[in-house]
Amino acid sequence: MSVSRRTFIAAGALAALPIPAFAQEKVVRFGISMADVPLTTGQPDRGAGAYKFTGYTLYDPLVAWEMDISDRPGKLIPGLATEWKVNDADKTLWTFKLRDGVKFHDGSGFNADAVIWNFDKVFDTKAPQFDQRQASQVRPRLPSVASYRKIDDMTVEVKTKVVDALFPYQMLWFLVSSPAQFEKLGQDWNKVASEPSGTGPFKLARRVPR
Repeated sequence: MSVSRRTFIAAGALAALPIPAFAQEKVVRFGISMADVPLTTGQPDRGAGAYKFTGYTLYDPLVAWEMDISDRPGKLIPGLATEWKVNDADKTLWTFKLRDGVKFHDGSGFNADAVIWNFDKVFDTKAPQFDQRQASQVRPRLPSVASYRKIDDMTVEVKTKVVDALFPYQMLWFLVSSPAQFEKLGQDWNKVASEPSGTGPFKLARRVPR
């Protein structure tokens, strides 16, 4: 099983090997204690460990976690959002400024519409893209979200149920998948599982359950 720099093959019981910067193609084996490949559609199941297997590999959150240091605790850093802040007049309102120029693996553009679409994917049971499997994984990790809306093409606002200074930490779990890929594959999450599209550092080429 071989992967390019932006290709990730999800298969059961894969040991991490470093990929030299000069290599165009290398075998990567990643070992993890799971019975099967976690969900690849955007919100992994099978616990927090799945986020490093089919979560942060294929997808990005709005707010990311610093994971390239080992001599001190990590901190929150920009992900698909370049900045976020709470409203001075109403501390239940959070504004997220989105990163410009980002493309999903399928070539479609990332913007505020994609973020709102992903919120609906897990919060709006009447939305065509609502997926109970993904909702069951991420909604418990976003307990403060009351509502959300688009401000402009690169800005979204989230309202929390109560004043919550730790809300940005919840956003670490919210991963953004491609609305265009969902439409391309006939609005079928089972098909998207085999051809997912995120903005993460790896692109899935082949999925082999168990």
